[in-house]
Amino acid sequence: MRTRALILFALLAVPGFAIAKAAPERFAAIAVVEATGEVLHARHANAARHPASLTKVMTLYMVFAAIERGELGWDDRLRVSDKAARTRPTKLGLKAGTTISVEDAVRAIVTKSANDVAVVLAERLGGGEARFAGMMTKKAKALGMQNSRFVNASGLPNKRQVTTARDMAVLAYRIHHDFPQNYRYFSLSKLVWNNRDLNNHNTLLGRVKGVDGLKTGFTNQSGYNIAVTAERDGQRLIVVVFGGASGEQRDAYATKLLERAFDELARRRSANEAPQTQPPADLDDATPVLIAGLSAQAHQGDGERRGVQIVIDDTIETRPLPLPEAPKPVSQAQTPLPKIIPQSRGTWGIQVGAFSSPKQARANLNYVSDIALGALDGRAGHIAEGQRKGAPLYRVQFLGMSAQKAHSLCAELNVLGQSCFALAPEIKYSERK
Repeated sequence: MRTRALILFALLAVPGFAIAKAAPERFAAIAVVEATGEVLHARHANAARHPASLTKVMTLYMVFAAIERGELGWDDRLRVSDKAARTRPTKLGLKAGTTISVEDAVRAIVTKSANDVAVVLAERLGGGEARFAGMMTKKAKALGMQNSRFVNASGLPNKRQVTTARDMAVLAYRIHHDFPQNYRYFSLSKLVWNNRDLNNHNTLLGRVKGVDGLKTGFTNQSGYNIAVTAERDGQRLIVVVFGGASGEQRDAYATKLLERAFDELARRRSANEAPQTQPPADLDDATPVLIAGLSAQAHQGDGERRGVQIVIDDTIETRPLPLPEAPKPVSQAQTPLPKIIPQSRGTWGIQVGAFSSPKQARANLNYVSDIALGALDGRAGHIAEGQRKGAPLYRVQFLGMSAQKAHSLCAELNVLGQSCFALAPEIKYSERK
């Protein structure tokens, strides 16, 4: 068991992020290790906050669940009601009586944060937005989001719609863990709609190493919010920030949290998880310091820049998030796994995913086979069974192509939001990660 009581996690002061000037009832933050649920950093993490468009992550959870149950199909057409068409921006500007596909609706929610589309989805799944919001709240409680209440599907201002940074971290964990095959939508860089490029509001995508989702939000009530996930060296983090004074300040704070968290995880690996009792050398008295696992109240002077105090005035919550279910033993008779057949030296391939269960791997293999049918030139995919840190791992790969083909195919898949990297021939198949 990892001892957390003496783990030091430091957050550098971010120039321009005037925490002391932000409304205290709006700011909150949390950083979590996804695999274990360990809380590395928390400030006001259990305090009620307005989610703004982070609400739409819960809306998409409901959509993904409906698709999995067979109640919705990706190609289903959704009718736009008068109410949806009248919804306040940000929106696509859908006209009453027109339709939009489920997949386009998901893309519009992720990138444009379209409020009219959120209403369309709510009316389709709940028969009305109010009823759908009740369904969202009930599901949120079931997921472990005990302090969240939803009254609409979009996050438009309503004083009764509340959540916490901790609850949003739980939701970020659950939507990735429960629907890994759909999580790729959160990494889309843009939506092309009516010959216009609508860029994703999450500007950390493609700018901060490893970031692969989730969502931003803003209302006057909430300030600037973000929930973001990132993966480096096989380790994933969830960071949530509420109440930024601007989008730039919020992004800078979230980025610094990610960098500090990954630094801490790297330090543990290099030190073989030996306990550290001294702060890193680059910390000084102007830096807010947080000790994960301990209740704390700390004041750090910032007079050198602003003459204000940065205050950590919150009991640090370190109760872990829900953990993934232990992988069930795979019966070869029930779930036969295609084995990789080593091909001749000099051929390349691609890998489009690595999963903890064969079911997830199969879903990913089928999906990529469908969307890249022509580009694959009839190549069948393989699921390579292996291990990572003693746990089963199933890698989805397509082999037997030239270097140019591998790189161009990955480029095409990346544009569609599908992760992909080329496999060089000199790497042994057993070593391909």
